[in-house]
Amino acid sequence: SSPWAWVPTLYLFQGIPYSIVMTTSELTYKDMGISTASFAFWTSLLYLPWTIKPLWSPAVESFGTKRRWVVLTQVAVALLFILLGLTLHNAWFYALSLGALALIAFGSASHDIACDGFYMLALGERQQSFFVGIRTTFYRIAMFSALGLVPQVADIVGRSHGAAWGWTAAFGVLGVLLLGLALWNNLAMPRPTDTTAADNRGLGIFADVLRSFFSKPGAAWAVAFLLLYRLGEAQLAKIATPFLVDSREAGGIGMTLSQYGWVYGTAGMVALTAGGVLGGILVSRYGLRRLLWPMIALMNVPNLVYVGLAHFQPAADSWTVVAAVVSEQAGYGFGFTAYMVFLLHYVSQSRYKTAEYALGTALMALGMMLPGMISGHVCDARGYEWFFVYVVVCCLPSVVAAWKVRINFKF
Repeated sequence: SSPWAWVPTLYLFQGIPYSIVMTTSELTYKDMGISTASFAFWTSLLYLPWTIKPLWSPAVESFGTKRRWVVLTQVAVALLFILLGLTLHNAWFYALSLGALALIAFGSASHDIACDGFYMLALGERQQSFFVGIRTTFYRIAMFSALGLVPQVADIVGRSHGAAWGWTAAFGVLGVLLLGLALWNNLAMPRPTDTTAADNRGLGIFADVLRSFFSKPGAAWAVAFLLLYRLGEAQLAKIATPFLVDSREAGGIGMTLSQYGWVYGTAGMVALTAGGVLGGILVSRYGLRRLLWPMIALMNVPNLVYVGLAHFQPAADSWTVVAAVVSEQAGYGFGFTAYMVFLLHYVSQSRYKTAEYALGTALMALGMMLPGMISGHVCDARGYEWFFVYVVVCCLPSVVAAWKVRINFKF
C-alpha cells in the first residue's frame, strides 16, 4: 500500500481522542456547569495513561503485531466515544463521563504506541522523514475536528434540546466517524513483517528500554527538557478554554460554543498547523540546534496576548480576540516542533525506538499533567489576568533546560 493511503488517516485518528480528552472535555464540563478548578484537576489527571504508557509499551512491542494493536484500539476508542455521550443524562454524569474519558485515554495511549511503532516499521528512513510533515498536518486536522466541529455540533443540537443532548449527539457522530476510519485503516495499512513480535522476550525488554533511555550522554538534562519545555503552555491550555467561554462578569471573554469552535478550534488550529509546518521546514534546512532559541521564544512570548485579553476583555466577536488566539497558537505550533524533533533525535540510534519514543512522549504527558492539575486552583486564587502573567513566568525553567541540553549540530 502507498503510505499516502494510510499515513494521513492513521494520524487523523491519533489526534482526535487526545484533543477531546485534553481540551474539548473542558468545554463540555464548563457547558454542563462544573467548576473550573474541579475539571482542570480531573482532566489533567487524564494525562496519566499517556504518562505511564511505557509500562505496557513492551507488551505492544512484543505481543501480537503493531498493525493488530492499531486496529483493535481504534475500534475500542470509537465505541467508547458513543458510550461517553450516553453517560451525560443522569445525576452521576460527571463521574461516569470521567470514567469513560479515562478508558478513552488508555485506549488512545495504547494506540499511540502501536501507531508510532507501525509508522517506523512500515516505512524506510527516507519515507519516515518525508511523511513527518504529512502526519503532523493530519494530526492538526484532527485537532481542528475535535476543537472546531464537535463543539459546533453540540451547540446546534444543544440550543433546542439542552447541553447534555448536544454533547451526546456530538460524541455519537464522532464515534461513528471513527469507526469508519478504523475500517479504512484496516483495509489500507500494509502488512510488514514485525520482527519484534517474533523475537518475543515479553516484559524483559522493559529494563533494557529504561537502561538505554536513561544512560545516554546528557540524559538528565534531556529528561528535564522533556518535562519542562511546555511548563507554561501546559497550564495555559487548561485555562484558555474556560477563559474564552466564561462570562464577562467572571473575567472571561463570553464566547458561545460556536464562536469558540470558529476562533479557537478553526482559526487557532489553522495557525497551529501553519506554525508547525513552518517549524519543520526551517528545522530541516537549518538544523534544530540553530533554531532552538527562536523556537523557545515563539513558544512562550505569544502567551502575553492572554494577559492583554484578560485585562482589556475585548468583545467576543472582535478581530482582536481572533488575532490574539491565532498568534499564540502559531507560536505554539512553531515552538513545539523543537520538542518533537529533539525526541526523534534522542531515540534515533536506539534499538527499541518504539518503546523509547513512547517513554519520551510519556515524559511529555507528565510535564503536561502535573502543572495542569494545579492550574485551575491557581486561576481561582488569583483570577485570569494574574494567572496568565504567572504562565509567562513559567517559561524560565524551560530556558535553563534548553541551555543545558545536548543537540548534535548536524542533526
